Amino acid sequence: MNYHLSDHIYVTQFREELILLDTKKDKYTICFKEFSELLMNVLGRNDLPSNADPIAPSHSQNFLQRSTYIQKLLDDGVLMKDASPYPFYIDQKPHSEGISNVDWRLPLENKNVGLTMHVLRALSTLIKVNIYIKLKGLYSTIQLVKKSRNTQSTYIIPQEGKLKELANVVTKACLMYPSRTKCLEWAMTFVLMALKRKWKCNLEIGVQNYPFMAHAWVECNGKADMDSQDLREKLGIILNEPFRKAAI
Repeated sequence: MNYHLSDHIYVTQFREELILLDTKKDKYTICFKEFSELLMNVLGRNDLPSNADPIAPSHSQNFLQRSTYIQKLLDDGVLMKDASPYPFYIDQKPHSEGISNVDWRLPLENKNVGLTMHVLRALSTLIKVNIYIKLKGLYSTIQLVKKSRNTQSTYIIPQEGKLKELANVVTKACLMYPSRTKCLEWAMTFVLMALKRKWKCNLEIGVQNYPFMAHAWVECNGKADMDSQDLREKLGIILNEPFRKAAI
């Protein structure tokens, strides 16, 4: 028997600790070291080797504690049982120094972007993203991104100039929006519009816990689009959708 994280739970490792994101509760949880090791072990192999003796005296206490933790995670809907191994890659940054500060600003390169149909479509998408986040929550918004990918279609890596053009269009729409747009809304809007163009772009969220910080950006071809490249190297990537990386 194997264990999977439920579809609303995402995980990454930053230094010696795992960080969990519960998208249904919009909540991050930092796991202490011993629990992190147990959870990685559970996700990486079967619960017990076939020849293990779960009631051997020297292991009974550890097995009982392990079983209690696993059952609690199952009861809380964090874990689920499955016949196959956990299929997704888990990003690990065990030696990262992290990032001291992210001064994110709308990445508008050309302040003279006109009011075009592309901008109006971006504004409509931004409004939809905000409605989903505020009324339906993060989980439903992530599902919106995932469902916008047609698994039967072929997606391409666009030229850098095309990415910059779309970034300017999305930013223009954000500047027109009556309330301040944060990194998450910008990145989601960008990815949804990129998917309509059949571009292979991911919404990514990176986190750290020294001190805690979370930041969202757009990933394309292994790079952070219109954002610092240090983000993908120094933060634990806890979420990347809809082209989620498979286990190596």
